[in-house]
Amino acid sequence: MMTRTKVSNGVKGFTLLELMLVVALGTVITALTVPVGIRFFQTQSLDESVDTLLSNLRRAEAQAMFQKNDSAFGIKFLTDSYVLFQGNSYASRIQSEDESFALASGVTVSGIEEVVFAKLTGSPSVTGTIAIASGSDSLSLNLNSQGKVERQ
Repeated sequence: MMTRTKVSNGVKGFTLLELMLVVALGTVITALTVPVGIRFFQTQSLDESVDTLLSNLRRAEAQAMFQKNDSAFGIKFLTDSYVLFQGNSYASRIQSEDESFALASGVTVSGIEEVVFAKLTGSPSVTGTIAIASGSDSLSLNLNSQGKVERQ
């Protein structure tokens, strides 16, 4: 024997009110999470840029102290990048030895424009603070007369 199932004639689906509620809830969640995500990205970019710059400053100092190619080494800050160079100044550097490092989008560097570490001693040509900023966040690197670079 065959059984028949009764098919309902009622229309199934979502009401306009339910759809509007879901869209409004999605908008509120997005509005609350996007700024947090952007801030996290800016903080991560800043931290990564500071760590890379700190590493390259220490590398330039070490290469000068170990007298690589019997030369001084330095860092020159440009608008959206910086260059690790070999020589007594950026103007008189050996261009074939340049290593360029791009800064992350939105990251700016201010303070010291160029620092050269003397061969053998590693003494810097200038001392002071290098400020690195991204959005409303900023960090500093302090370079002292002995060539020690510290994150502040």
